[in-house]
Amino acid sequence: MRRLTEGTVRSTGSTGESSSHTCPNKKRTSLMAEKKSVMFLCNHNSCRSQMAEGFAKALGLDWLEVSSSGIVGGTAIKPGAVTVMQEVGVDITSQTSDAVADYDAAKYDAVVSCCGCGSKLDGDKEVWKQRTIFQDWNLDDPPAIDPGDLSAYRRVRDETKAKVDELVATMKA
Repeated sequence: MRRLTEGTVRSTGSTGESSSHTCPNKKRTSLMAEKKSVMFLCNHNSCRSQMAEGFAKALGLDWLEVSSSGIVGGTAIKPGAVTVMQEVGVDITSQTSDAVADYDAAKYDAVVSCCGCGSKLDGDKEVWKQRTIFQDWNLDDPPAIDPGDLSAYRRVRDETKAKVDELVATMKA
């Protein structure tokens, strides 16, 4: 019997045939990635942070846990955000608008203020800016500026996608 990799054993039976199996009590740490987590914040958690959460989840990375919340949560996700995300194949209809007060900052490696609301993270919310990674993207607010044709939503959606990709690359490194 000889060890091939941690947790895998190769043995030769009495007939000379070779077999291998994984020992269930041995961890294969070299193949396991360290889990990381990101929180996307916005004022109301109704548009920009929802798009960021959707893009990050759509990547399907097993090493990344993704959440979003708002300084003021509990508002509905904007229909324009849902529509433009569906246009690129990302469904955010099952996501919810939550308040940052419902989460523990210590559980997150990265925090992104999608709307420039970092300045509102003071007092008991200051801990959110003290995570390993804190970014303030200052994305425009589509509901406030869209002329009615979803063009502002699409532009911000595309900017958000690029920023999510950059963030994930940074976190993976």
